[in-house]
Amino acid sequence: MLEANESLENIFEHAVKEAEKRRHEYVTIEHLLLALIKDQEVGTILADLKTNVSALILDIENYLDTKCADIVSKSTNPVAARKTASLERLMNRAFTQALFQGRQSVTSIDVLLSIFAEKKSYGAFFLKTHKVNKDDLQDLISAETILEDSGMGASINPEQKLRPNQADKVLKSYCENLNQKYFDKKIDPVIGRDDDLEVLKQILARRNKNNALIVGDPGVGKTAIVEGLARRIAKNKEDVPEYLKGNIVYSLDVASMIAGSKFRGDFEERLKLVLNALDQKGKAILFIDEAHMMVGAGTTGQGGMDLANMMKPVLTKGNIKVIASTTWEEYRKFFEKDRALMRRFQRIQIGEPTHDVCIKILKGIKQYYETFHGCTITDEACEDAVEYSSKFIADKKLPDKAIDVIDSACARLRLKSIKDGKIDHEEVIHEISKMTGISIEQLSQKQAANLETLETKMKLQVFGQDEALNKVIDKILISRAGLKSLNKPVGSFLFIGPTGCGKTETAKTLATTLGTQLIRFDMSEYQEKHSIAKLIGSPPGYVGYEDSHMGGGLFINEIEKQPHAVVLFDEVEKAHQDVTNMLLQVMDYGTVTGSNGKKADCRNIILILTSNLGAEEMERANLGFGDQQRSDDDDAVKRFFAPEFRNRLDAVIKFRKLEKDVMKKIVSKFLLELNTMTLEKRVEVNASEEAIEYLVKKGFDDKLGARPLARIIDDEIKKPLSKMILFGDLLDGGRVEVTIKDEKIELEYKKSQAEANTQTQSVDAKTS
Repeated sequence: MLEANESLENIFEHAVKEAEKRRHEYVTIEHLLLALIKDQEVGTILADLKTNVSALILDIENYLDTKCADIVSKSTNPVAARKTASLERLMNRAFTQALFQGRQSVTSIDVLLSIFAEKKSYGAFFLKTHKVNKDDLQDLISAETILEDSGMGASINPEQKLRPNQADKVLKSYCENLNQKYFDKKIDPVIGRDDDLEVLKQILARRNKNNALIVGDPGVGKTAIVEGLARRIAKNKEDVPEYLKGNIVYSLDVASMIAGSKFRGDFEERLKLVLNALDQKGKAILFIDEAHMMVGAGTTGQGGMDLANMMKPVLTKGNIKVIASTTWEEYRKFFEKDRALMRRFQRIQIGEPTHDVCIKILKGIKQYYETFHGCTITDEACEDAVEYSSKFIADKKLPDKAIDVIDSACARLRLKSIKDGKIDHEEVIHEISKMTGISIEQLSQKQAANLETLETKMKLQVFGQDEALNKVIDKILISRAGLKSLNKPVGSFLFIGPTGCGKTETAKTLATTLGTQLIRFDMSEYQEKHSIAKLIGSPPGYVGYEDSHMGGGLFINEIEKQPHAVVLFDEVEKAHQDVTNMLLQVMDYGTVTGSNGKKADCRNIILILTSNLGAEEMERANLGFGDQQRSDDDDAVKRFFAPEFRNRLDAVIKFRKLEKDVMKKIVSKFLLELNTMTLEKRVEVNASEEAIEYLVKKGFDDKLGARPLARIIDDEIKKPLSKMILFGDLLDGGRVEVTIKDEKIELEYKKSQAEANTQTQSVDAKTS
């Protein structure tokens, strides 16, 4: 609904007061004109049009004081002034003018324009006498239209000269003043970027192509560099060159430019107004953050130009200095394709700062976080945040990830309403653990104690493979002690041996014992040449190449989510050769590159490959000749894997065929796992010595190792046990004894110890 804006309502109230203080019974056009001119906004507009505002006010006041005796009230009571018919007509005309232009509100300039139509009024006479030009006012109302309700059909000329306050209004609508942001204390100091700032200032000093494109990974501080420039200009520091002094850095809000631009041409009009305003300002620098948004921004799908193409002439002329920033991924995607746009910029490459610089940055800005969160941040916490985030958070960059750790730790204390809290080593460890999913024990000094018992814990879960386990544990301890190359995984192992001997189980147990995730890839799914795309993403031109989730590939995406996992490539001999070729860079450089250029950091993973190579040769070999069996293993590995692959492995771990004496321990482990499952049902399962011997005998196979044991337990114990739990004696819990009867497994129900004690007590009570 069309209505007067708040400013116009205030002006009308002042018009009524002007009439009542003179005891006039009517509010006339001249009263309203006087109130309009006394309004600061209208007064500034008239002053910009070279009008002598003071003389105009004096003439109107003189007229109202001396020429309006016939409307002076003769009553002694307070006067309630009423509008004249001419004033009503004037207001209706102003509302109609705004309605035809498609605007939502009536402004003071609408009313001022409407006065010109009342040609017989003294108001119109005074405006003409003081050379107020109606056409100039109409140009102003057109510009106001684009600012308030752009795209509603107003006929404007965005290239017309704007008044200073109009230029400010344009820039306030679509840009953020970074200089003012500094004065409002919303910009933190920039530390360790002096060299980059010097390069930026040098580019801005050029005569032509004085536009900079800052390119770097997310979180390295691209926006902070521009804010640092604005901060230095605003402070008028000595190192600011003369040509930059007095400049204002404006950050373009592309989203605000696009929002509400319903019709074709709306976006272009807004952009031209912004560029016009910047040009008139003279000393202004335009900053476009996330510059890749320029490409395609503002297009309507009907042949309209986007922001990038509209900016090209401006970038070439050099009238307006432009700084843009983007990431490497978006730079390759958008800027490298548009060479005409790229040549108008001078590129500045921003890398990740060193650890020492990051520590200085955190120590320099920690006071702002202390003030905001009401806590104290120790220097040790700053150092730990940089060290641990660099080591354990692989998907972000410094200093952003270190700052995130400190900010999150402070927020956690604030959430608990802890006053005067302190952020120290323990708080940083706790936050890193939450962000990465790595246990606090593994991150803290307790890790050494955990590693000290690693061998014992592993051997309690994996039986009969002590020699293999010792080799794996030794390599892990060397890596954890920091005695291994920093550019390689923690360990790269090839487990070989017959099926069912514990290769996959070792990988699972290692992940559980270290408190990390196990990422398993079944290599039977990667037998075809094209299946490598599942791991590292689709090649260029194929479906899914530009998909941010699937385009990276399963392996890269999983490593990004769990950078400290145990990665298992199960039965690697079944995979296509391209898969093993992909693993070369993982084992040698601790990184893997996807088809779309996306990289995953593999320096903190433990890579395990399992294989049954040599198992058939071992079966054919004469039993008892251990050296011959080992030679068969080695020959099979050499035949299948290329020398460059074998040389990159930390160790080829050979698993022995399980012996019958080991099977007894494995049966006990399976029964313990069964008891864990039945714990919630309050069911306890015990096995007699004869039952264990039976399971050892039937569950062991020379070729399949311990694999048949799980099936035997499923068929002969779990199947009847499930019926007893669901429908039989174990509905309310109890004990089950696994025994042997007629050379078959039999489950014998026995009351739990508590039930037995209760029954004994009741019998004793009856007897007494």
